[in-house]
Amino acid sequence: MSNEPSRYEINRRVRSILVCHNADMTKISYSCTYKSVTIYGSLLNNDLTDFNMPTIKALISDLMNIPSVNTIQFNLDNWVIVAEPGELTIIKGRGFEPLPRGKDKDEV
Repeated sequence: MSNEPSRYEINRRVRSILVCHNADMTKISYSCTYKSVTIYGSLLNNDLTDFNMPTIKALISDLMNIPSVNTIQFNLDNWVIVAEPGELTIIKGRGFEPLPRGKDKDEV
């Protein structure tokens, strides 16, 4: 039997890391296939403020420390993140303005 964590366990760890870093789980989604994790949506704090650079770096570091995960891909509305071995690029995305809590885009 393999010592590698199951897909369920990797998903559980990803969720735990996102929650630990105060990510608003209603704005972000994730999936795991084999040794790759994909995170998509909007990376916002629970109070709908943007993450800061040190917090994003800590989040990525924690995700990269999940056993057997080799690749983390980000497809975010408000950040451009490229996390590859030996390279980490984080750029604040354009054109995304968090809405006030409880408001639809038509109400603003």
